Amino acid sequence: MTNNPLPVVGTRISLAGSLGTIRYAGPVSGTRGEWLGVEWDDAVRGKHDGVKDGQRYFECLVPNSGSFIRPSAPQLDYGRSFLHALVNKYVELPQGSTGSEYVTLGSSNGAIQVEAVNLDKIRGKFSDIERLREISLDREGVAYQDEPGAIRGRCSNLRGVDLSYSLIPCWDVISLIAEELPSLERLALNNNRFRSFTKPPGLNTFAKLEELQLSGTMTSWQEMLSIISHMPRLRHIEMGYNRLNTLTSDGYQWSTHCGLELVNLDNNRLNEWLEIARALRPMERLEKLILAENTLSKIPMPASTEIPLHWKYLSLVSTGVHQWSSIDALAQWCPRLEGLSLFGTPLVEDPENNRVWRQVVIARLPELRVLDGATVSDRQRTDAELFYISMVARMEYPSDEARNLAHPRWTALCQLHETATDGRPFPVKEDKLSSRLIPIKVSLVHASQPPENSESIPEAQVVRILPTAPLRTVRMKLLKSLKAPRGARADVWVRMLGGAYSRIGEPDGSDEGREIAWWLDEESEVVLCLQS
Repeated sequence: MTNNPLPVVGTRISLAGSLGTIRYAGPVSGTRGEWLGVEWDDAVRGKHDGVKDGQRYFECLVPNSGSFIRPSAPQLDYGRSFLHALVNKYVELPQGSTGSEYVTLGSSNGAIQVEAVNLDKIRGKFSDIERLREISLDREGVAYQDEPGAIRGRCSNLRGVDLSYSLIPCWDVISLIAEELPSLERLALNNNRFRSFTKPPGLNTFAKLEELQLSGTMTSWQEMLSIISHMPRLRHIEMGYNRLNTLTSDGYQWSTHCGLELVNLDNNRLNEWLEIARALRPMERLEKLILAENTLSKIPMPASTEIPLHWKYLSLVSTGVHQWSSIDALAQWCPRLEGLSLFGTPLVEDPENNRVWRQVVIARLPELRVLDGATVSDRQRTDAELFYISMVARMEYPSDEARNLAHPRWTALCQLHETATDGRPFPVKEDKLSSRLIPIKVSLVHASQPPENSESIPEAQVVRILPTAPLRTVRMKLLKSLKAPRGARADVWVRMLGGAYSRIGEPDGSDEGREIAWWLDEESEVVLCLQS
C-alpha cells in the first residue's frame, strides 16, 4: 500500500474487524512517512480527537474516537462490491459429491461433526440468488456498487437488504445500489457513517421503500429529514443510538413527506417533551413513537393552544419519568393512546408504587388497552378505576379544586361509576366476593414445562380466582382444585398470544406476593407443571 496513492478523506476502512472512516491522509509532524487519521465507529478504540502534539489534523463526531495508523497496516481492508459480498456469503460452489459429507457444527467450537446428505442440492438452492427476497450483508465489507445493470440483473426481486456495519462512504453509493433494486421495501443501514448526497437521487430510486433503519449512524434529525424526503412511501424510520439531543427541523417543507407511522428514537439524549411533540406533530400519520432510554424526565400539561397528537403507542421505557402528573399530561397530549410502556422508569420502580402503579396508570389513561405488553381487559379497567376512586377519596385536600387539579380524571370517574365527589369517604356498594372472581382454564401435567404438542395437554378445568390474590395463594388453590398430591409443588405456565407458554414468577420466588392479575386475565389458559 505504501507505493499506492493514499485513500481520499471519507473512505471507509476495516482493520482487523474494527470499522472506521479516514478523516486525514498525509504526514504527521515529528514522524516519518505517511499516516491515516481514522475516526473509529467504536469510540473505545480511539486515542484522541485528531490532535497530536497540539496540532489538529482532523475532527471526530464522537470525542476521543480517533487515532493514526499506517497505510500499510496489516489486515487493512477497503471493502468490496455489493455483488462480490453477496456471492461470497450466499453462493458456495458445488463440491462434486452426490453422497454424504461431514459438517462441523459452529455452536460446538469444532468439537461435533454430523453427516449431511446431498449438500450440493442444498447449495444449488441457496446459490440461486435471483430468487432471494431478503439478504443480510452486515459486516460483509460492502463498499461500493457494481457496474451499471449488474445488481439489477441478479437481484431484481430483493425486498429487504441489510447493509449495517458496512464500508459504504456516502449516500450516493446507497442511491446507486438502490436504483438497481426496484422492489426494495426494507433497508437497514445501522452503524455506518455516511456523507450526504452530492446530488439528488432519481425519482424512482427509493420509490417503494417503506422501512429505513439508521440507528448508530450519527445522523442528525435535520439530515434524516432531508434523506427521507426522497422516500415517498416510507412508513417506519429508526434513529436510535445517534446521540440526538434536539429535533430541530427549521425550514423543512413537511408537505414533501408526512407518511411516517412509526419513529424509533431509542437511546438518544432527548429531554424536552415540548420539542419532541412539536417536531413530530407534522407527521400526521404517526401512531407509534419509541423514546426508550432517553433522558426525558417530565411531561408538562399542554397549553390550551396545543393540538392533540394522534399517537396510539408510546414507549418511555427506562426514561426518567417519575411524576404522576406526567401521566395525566399524557392523557391530554395523546387522547387516543392505546399502548404505553413504562418499564424501568422511576415511576414504576419506586417501592411505594410497586403494588398500585399499574392500576393508577390505567385509571388515568382512559383509552389504554396495553400496558407494558400486557392487555388491559374491561374488567381490569373497571377494577383499576374503582381502586383509584377509593384511593383518591382517602386523600386529604383543602378543596375540590385542589383534588381535581391533582387528579384530572377524578370527577369523570366518579360520574362514570356513580360515586361521591365531595372528597369524603363515600359508601361503598355491597360487593360480594364471588362477583369479583374471574374464570381461567387450567390443566395439570407431570412435567417440568408444558409439552410442545398441545394435544398432549389434558383437558382443562375452569377455576375461578380472585385477580388481586397473590401468586402463592393462587398456586395453592390450583393445586387443590386439580387434586394434586398433598405437599406437591408446581410451576404455573400461561399460554401467550402466539401459542407459546411462559412461566409465571421468578425462579427465586421474589414475586410470589405479586397480584396474579399481573400475569393472568379472564379466560387465560394455564398449565400447572408438577415438580418431580
